[in-house]
Amino acid sequence: AHELNNPISFVLGNVHAMQKYARRLQAYLAAVHDKTDATTLADLRQQLRIDRVIEDLSPLIEGTIEGAERTRDIVDGLKRFSAIDREEYQAFNLVEIIERAVHWVGKANSKPFRVNLDLPESLPLQGSAGQLQQVMMNLVQNASDATVESHDPHLEISARIAQSGRVTLNFHDNGLGIEAVNLDKIFDPFFTTKPVGQGTGLGLAISYGIVERHGGKLTAANHAQGGAVFTLELPIVV
Repeated sequence: AHELNNPISFVLGNVHAMQKYARRLQAYLAAVHDKTDATTLADLRQQLRIDRVIEDLSPLIEGTIEGAERTRDIVDGLKRFSAIDREEYQAFNLVEIIERAVHWVGKANSKPFRVNLDLPESLPLQGSAGQLQQVMMNLVQNASDATVESHDPHLEISARIAQSGRVTLNFHDNGLGIEAVNLDKIFDPFFTTKPVGQGTGLGLAISYGIVERHGGKLTAANHAQGGAVFTLELPIVV
């Protein structure tokens, strides 16, 4: 509710301002159409601050659009977060899903970001390829965002298959890591360390839920060699 209240309040404030401006413009245009003499019209223009109104309209409209778009993004994230999974579970290769996620995030990035893969040829899983694709893209994108200030921004993705029939995936970036006070909150809905407008705080919460529904576990920690490491454990089909 707090996350939604901020952009909605921003939009509401802008609309109230535009409502007042509309009344001033109506009064001024009525005087123009009544063929008011030039001197009186000039005085009215100054009194109603019409020039200021015209200058303010563009940023007010842009700000209103920005607030509405942020509200839309939050609602869209909530819909995905609370949606009942109706997608049919099928067999797929998780390696292909990871490679596709890396490719898509890389294509969308405007800055250099290197991803090193240490994966087997195949990691056979049973589940929703589309949902796990979302998880992989979230983890890769978060790593990209976390390394933006690094000299050589990169992510290491490695896999280890245990005898128990489960695969452990590590996503280790070379960013600044996660502050200790945030480690327990990292998967909470709406928790984000990104600036306002750059994240809804739902990506990791959604990912956590998807992984759980697939019988797995998603954790976060700071790596001994620096940076953050997200560990994903999932059952594979043997």
